[in-house]
Amino acid sequence: MLSEDTLNHFRFEGARVLLSVFRGRGIPVVPEERDAALEPAIRALWQAGEGGGRNLYEVAGEVRLIADALSPEARERGGVPADLVELAVGSVPDEPWRVLRDIALQVESWPSGFVARLSHATPTSWELGRRFPQLGEFLLNYFGQDGIVTDDDLTESEGLQLYIEHCHPICLWRLPRIVAECTEALTIFHDEESLSRFFEIEHGLGSGNLAWSDWLPLIADTFTTHMREQHPPHWVSA
Repeated sequence: MLSEDTLNHFRFEGARVLLSVFRGRGIPVVPEERDAALEPAIRALWQAGEGGGRNLYEVAGEVRLIADALSPEARERGGVPADLVELAVGSVPDEPWRVLRDIALQVESWPSGFVARLSHATPTSWELGRRFPQLGEFLLNYFGQDGIVTDDDLTESEGLQLYIEHCHPICLWRLPRIVAECTEALTIFHDEESLSRFFEIEHGLGSGNLAWSDWLPLIADTFTTHMREQHPPHWVSA
């Protein structure tokens, strides 16, 4: 069973992602500076929410819980992870709960103008990187500098088969997501230069000896073939 500290850590994961943009520099007191710094994180969280993940209203609720725990009315700070308390109090020692409540309000009001916000936005590399959580983890752990496949000196195709073996029989809950993220990457990055710059140079992920424009389709084709051969569509009607 997970400890209470571990449960509380993940309970505030949305707020942690949001406030991570302030780590190392603190939360700005000036509202305009704070709002501008938060935009990439809010866009990334909105995108995740559109895909079925935690939505912005839930993230705002987490931030508001932290604010309530730090307010003068709170009897204790139990339940709020220490790293988030330290970030808030260390950045804004004078009434940090007010700043956090302003942040929560910004987050939950953001969707009302998302079209105008997105039409003028240029995404950051960090923000785009959060679109590929499954693919990024797979590439890092298996084909990164210290990945499993590089240690065993396998070919790219053999490495993919090794990952499939590690996933089987729960491939339905692993492989389709990675295939989808490969397709999304090929949709966003249109040539070898942009693919290599983003995945390899900026995020330190591996493609073996293949070009990225060949590597991502190989991943998608290999995983799709396995699903078709070993996992026919099967579900229960609601």
